Amino acid sequence: MRNLTSQVIPFRSTIDAHGNDGHSFAMDPVSMNSVAGNTVRNPLPDAGDSAYGSAYLQWKQWSPRNFGVLCAREEADFAALLRKAAVDIPADSPVLEIGFGNGTFLEFGRRRGWQMHGTEVNPGLLEYATQKGFEVTEAETLEPFADESFAMVAAFDVMEHIPLAELPGFLLEVRRVLHPEGVFIARFPNGDSPFGRHIQNGDVTHRTAIGSIRARYLAVQAEMDVEYLGCEVQAILAGRAHTPHRLFAVPVKKLMNAFLNLVFSPRDPLPFCSPNLELVLRKPASMTPGL
Repeated sequence: MRNLTSQVIPFRSTIDAHGNDGHSFAMDPVSMNSVAGNTVRNPLPDAGDSAYGSAYLQWKQWSPRNFGVLCAREEADFAALLRKAAVDIPADSPVLEIGFGNGTFLEFGRRRGWQMHGTEVNPGLLEYATQKGFEVTEAETLEPFADESFAMVAAFDVMEHIPLAELPGFLLEVRRVLHPEGVFIARFPNGDSPFGRHIQNGDVTHRTAIGSIRARYLAVQAEMDVEYLGCEVQAILAGRAHTPHRLFAVPVKKLMNAFLNLVFSPRDPLPFCSPNLELVLRKPASMTPGL
């Protein structure tokens, strides 16, 4: 049985020259469309577009064979991030991953006993996920999901794909679908660091560079609390293949980061020595859904 639903609605709420909100239109697959009297641009390429098609999967080396294969390093790093941000999600909690990619976090959540659900726009990835028994939705947005549906929402390597003007709306939607005190976790290329440039510029589907200052501003806009924002959390004990390197590299990077901040940014320390940033936000307990 195919565990797949479909909904594609843009995050953006467009306003025409007369002040009319055009947020209720539906998008068609072409790049520019005139819908309900407004000219709008798709926030992301259509699922069938070559930017997210089979060539993209081939370039990423994602296939049914390796979908959802969680190595010891990835499992240790996901767990380390949750510990760093003091996030404790009980078993049976509903968890959503936006843009689940090759399915490693879906598998991580499954092993923890969470009720995992994922969204994607790539037809191949959706098919791989359903073959592995995951509940998935073909969607560019969170419109299919009711208010306060999830204890946690994850978006690993997703926010850089979203145009900057649409990131505030994206985070408002994340906040809407989270339980009170629910958690949002994200990873994206480090806009503060030269070590993140090859990641940001190496993928033709990346739209927005995000540094730590910009990320904090987006959190303020979304009225969510920052639980963690900084260098990618790496577990030192990460399997035989990676532990020896990390025993050396993790302390060295911390020392280098401290030195660079002392020289270049002593008043506002920045996470220089990490190719990725990780962000953990928490929805306030008293927040009204959708506001």
